[in-house]
Amino acid sequence: MSVTDAPVAVTHRPRSQGAGWSLNEFLAFGGVAAITLAFPLKDAITSATVVSVALAPVWWQATKRFIGARVLIGLGALALASGLWLSAVASSDHAVNPLVVRSTTFLMIGGFCSIGLILWARTVLSLRVVGLAAAAGIIARLAVVEPPNPVNPWKHGISYALIVLLLALVLRNRPRPVEIVLLLGLAVASALNDSRSAFATLLLTALLVAWQLRPTTMGRKTSALATIALFAGVAACVYTVGTTLILDGYLGESTQQRSQAQVEASGSILLGGRPEWGASIALSQDRPIGFGVGVIANLDDILVAKSGMADLNYDPNNGYVENYMFGSEIKLHALVADLWANFGIPGLVLAGAMLGITIWSLATLVARRTAPALVIYLTCLFLWNFAFGPILSSMPGLVLGLGLLLVRRDDEPMERPTPVTTT
Repeated sequence: MSVTDAPVAVTHRPRSQGAGWSLNEFLAFGGVAAITLAFPLKDAITSATVVSVALAPVWWQATKRFIGARVLIGLGALALASGLWLSAVASSDHAVNPLVVRSTTFLMIGGFCSIGLILWARTVLSLRVVGLAAAAGIIARLAVVEPPNPVNPWKHGISYALIVLLLALVLRNRPRPVEIVLLLGLAVASALNDSRSAFATLLLTALLVAWQLRPTTMGRKTSALATIALFAGVAACVYTVGTTLILDGYLGESTQQRSQAQVEASGSILLGGRPEWGASIALSQDRPIGFGVGVIANLDDILVAKSGMADLNYDPNNGYVENYMFGSEIKLHALVADLWANFGIPGLVLAGAMLGITIWSLATLVARRTAPALVIYLTCLFLWNFAFGPILSSMPGLVLGLGLLLVRRDDEPMERPTPVTTT
């Protein structure tokens, strides 16, 4: 069976007139909102950790209905065990931060349990309502936990909440032109607020939504493999066009000047903007097994990292390396690099599995022409953070993205219909 012959995701569930919500529906909505709220309770424990772990008996069976879900959860558990073991091994010649050990442990447990809870919520609620529940939690977090950074509130807080809310509001069975209009408007707003990555992510999302709206006369059947090739080509075009617009000054003078300096230093905006990759590569060559959860780099590690960053024509002697990257833990500013540093080889295996399952799932939905803009956006956000986002700030988008993206098995209905009572 081709991907286009597969069942179509139903995102609007019919409801009988006057029917109220069941207990499971209230539990699913509140659970998803609690995940994205991530209200701090004690130490590194948040509402996401408590709710998702407490509801594990409820959501565990639902994970077998989604391709790759149990693989990811299993690899996550293996990676965490590896990270704790590596930490014990490294303690002989490295300091270990116990607070970071606890916070990272709870981050992993809460994160992967939260994916399971969101998957279960999709069997109880429509995808649109799950998205709205997530948006409610994100907005509440901005109001009571983590207000937007006043230096650039759009870039650091408002944009993510608004994007999730608006794209959830317009989410239907299949992509619609209104999603493209919203995405382009949000992309312009991001460009005007010095948010280059958000601009590129939203533009790429708009192009993939537009591709699904092409006339059926251009070919109804498209394989997931061909869609992956298309995705790579579109991403390359977005990068090329976006770089040209930035360097020509269309996205603002400050963005232009900063980008030009990065290109002159390293040859590209990506490497110039993320010199941490130089440190990651150098450290992985020096210590392939990784470091472990909560391990603090010693002087030799810092010198190795600085050498790698200097190879990219970046001056590492500015306090950033000592204070941010290696101050209280090892932070390499890329999800894949942080997974390796914290969890070693199993962390890399987990990263590879997440990347492969994510790309395949998105390609499958796009080939079916059933990938909503919200799911595409969160997937693109994950792919960006995979290479350029630290694990702590990447985890909320990763959890929500995988929870909404994973594809149901063909022998399972895409969304459970609500029974309609008759008189």
